[in-house]
Amino acid sequence: MLETIKRIWLLCGRYKHRLLAGIVFSMFYSIFNCLSIFAILNILLNIQTLSVEIIWNSACILLGSLIGKCIMKYLINAFLTANGYLVFCEKRLDIGDRMKSASMGYFSKENLGAINTAMTTAIAELENFSMVAVDNMIGGIVQAICVVVFLAFFDWRIAILAMVGIVLSSLVLKIVKRRTTQQAPQREQAREMMVSKVIEYIRGISVIRSFGQQPDNDIYRALEDAKDTNITMEKQVMSVVQFYKGILEVFSGLLIAVVAWFLFIGEFTFSTGVMLLVASFMIYSQMETMGNGAFLLRMLDSSLDRIDKVMDIPVMPEGARPVPSENCDIELKNVSFGYDHRVVIKNVSCKIPQGTSTAIVGYSGSGKTTLCNLIARFWDVDSGEILFGGHNIKEFACDDLLSNISMVFQNVYLFNDTIENNIKFGKPDATAKEVEEAARKACCYDFIMALPDGFKTVIGEGGATLSGGERQRISIARAILKDAPIVILDEATSSVDPENERDLLRAIDALTKDKTLISIAHRMTTVRNADQIIVMKDGEIVQRGTHEELISREGVYRKFLMIRAESIGWQI
Repeated sequence: MLETIKRIWLLCGRYKHRLLAGIVFSMFYSIFNCLSIFAILNILLNIQTLSVEIIWNSACILLGSLIGKCIMKYLINAFLTANGYLVFCEKRLDIGDRMKSASMGYFSKENLGAINTAMTTAIAELENFSMVAVDNMIGGIVQAICVVVFLAFFDWRIAILAMVGIVLSSLVLKIVKRRTTQQAPQREQAREMMVSKVIEYIRGISVIRSFGQQPDNDIYRALEDAKDTNITMEKQVMSVVQFYKGILEVFSGLLIAVVAWFLFIGEFTFSTGVMLLVASFMIYSQMETMGNGAFLLRMLDSSLDRIDKVMDIPVMPEGARPVPSENCDIELKNVSFGYDHRVVIKNVSCKIPQGTSTAIVGYSGSGKTTLCNLIARFWDVDSGEILFGGHNIKEFACDDLLSNISMVFQNVYLFNDTIENNIKFGKPDATAKEVEEAARKACCYDFIMALPDGFKTVIGEGGATLSGGERQRISIARAILKDAPIVILDEATSSVDPENERDLLRAIDALTKDKTLISIAHRMTTVRNADQIIVMKDGEIVQRGTHEELISREGVYRKFLMIRAESIGWQI
């Protein structure tokens, strides 16, 4: 219990003072709540000589208790409850920053369902319940202590009996912790698998429908496992919860019986007995509140574990050296890289001078895209180094490095937003005129204007409402607008029809003037005019030169073009 509160305390970071203030206000709320006992006590002790003054004093105490509770509750909401939204909003941003700085290898190894669960369900649970649980725990403990102290003033035996009930109920809470700790990993695993399978089902819905298939049995199994795990956990935990509440009811009844017995034998006056009965009800009602807080904290332990795991995402080390603005030469020195145990890039060395165009060609799986991803530092090399302006790219911050690179991917992803905002993604402060100009250069202005809302058209998640060629051209417009000194095109013209390809290539030529262009391409029109062509096979550079040089001699490049010519009717 205290360990969970400590974890929440550490998680609050720079908002710890708000959590501390909220805890203090919760304690004062409990104290104000106990003031009502003294109001009742004042009347009961003076029941024989009741006067307007006594009633007025009691009413003032009750009013003070009510006003104090209202003020404290407002402050609890302002400092403690609201703190949950502040803390975990910032935590989402922190996780997002870590994910942005992580190697892409992390996302290929980590279960997408686990990441999604941490970013949504786990944080949502902590956001909604962590501060409430702390409030219930602290408030319940403080009020229980206050009432026990109050009982001790009248009869130490009653106070000891109350303390015995509190101690026994606390022991039950430890059993709850053991039960929830045992079940939490299975619950999290089942939930992650369910989320992962649902995401996979949604992404593959077009394939499922096109083949007339029913969803894979795995998704039904994942849903059933999540249901069974939750039910099992609920049964096991709730049995202990009922046992806990049973103990509270037993000791509450025992206190009532003891007080009644003392009244019967004449040890207590009637007013004292009634006061002790009221106090006994209060103490165990607060113990129940404290128990609810404890149950919540135990349930939140697994969410805290999930957050800790995601916060341990290994990030790539970054330097603070400013990216050179005048020297943008790129050089790879003996670069090797692999995914897990599979080597993809083998001892690659090459130079890409500033302001030149380099085409990278080769058969599928030869390592072309991986090489470009290494230049953009989506992964770190296993050995060797990549230099930018004469300095290892590890010496730069990843954001600074990527601010100098525009990338157009073969598999385009567009956000569920307007076309204008998708184009402006690389330059948020761009004007409408600049956006339109970029769209014209990318040959997508006409079809955008033909849409009902033009540039304000919302295109849906992933650009689902657009064709492949339209998405590609919007992606190119985005790169054109960013206007970075280095442009990487990964089959950027693969979805562009021949009618628009010439205009698009002309726009790319204008864009890349005095810039560094790295293009992965199969089309002759894309590679013919490159300053150098790098030919890759099995992760190695096997040829290098201009189109004229490479086509004039036997080798992988000539063979590659002949195969392409046969498949799509090229003329060499």
